[in-house]
Amino acid sequence: MRRPDDSSRGRAADGGSTTAPPPPAPGSRSLRAMLPESYRAGDFADRFIAGFDDTLAPLIETLDCLEAYFWPRTAPVDFLTWMLRWTGTDLPDAIGATGRLNAVSLGRRLHGLRGTRAGLELLAHEVLDATVDITESGGTFRGRQPQDCPAAHDGAVHPWADVRIVLSPAAGARCAGRTEDIEALVGDWLPAHVAGRVSVSVGASSAPAVPASPEDVV
Repeated sequence: MRRPDDSSRGRAADGGSTTAPPPPAPGSRSLRAMLPESYRAGDFADRFIAGFDDTLAPLIETLDCLEAYFWPRTAPVDFLTWMLRWTGTDLPDAIGATGRLNAVSLGRRLHGLRGTRAGLELLAHEVLDATVDITESGGTFRGRQPQDCPAAHDGAVHPWADVRIVLSPAAGARCAGRTEDIEALVGDWLPAHVAGRVSVSVGASSAPAVPASPEDVV
């Protein structure tokens, strides 16, 4: 089974999607190849069947490459976003193609560590192309209800955790003017009972995140 290359997958260099003309139907799949020999004489059949072949070409191409659509390394970007919805992972538009690929590849491992320091570090490095610095207060609080925690609604009280996300320059350029989306995403990955403060900044140049290898997928 042939997997689509970059030009046929509709993946753009900036992580977006492009629409390319459908490739011609393979000769062995053309309707003309299925006609009896008597109908192949002359060019009438070619001209008549050509319209059907052009219509069926995208469908044939997709079916030939169906396996590749479900493999993160070869799936189109819009298909990666669709697969992320299966796990309830809603990533903001500022997340690039590599981050979405890693989120799908590391899905079970990423969600298994959600709400932990290791999970935040994995999310930051593999999905956000960033580093994370976490400072915890070390304090405790006892109450009958979660809303009894003063840090959850009193601005004068320091939060239990201070999470600082430092984006790479490339990620910072993608997230320009949309850092609040990153803050909301990281906030959702904090433990449910922890009132934390999330801040996002852009740091110096560093090694960008790379697609996760199959060995990293647990």
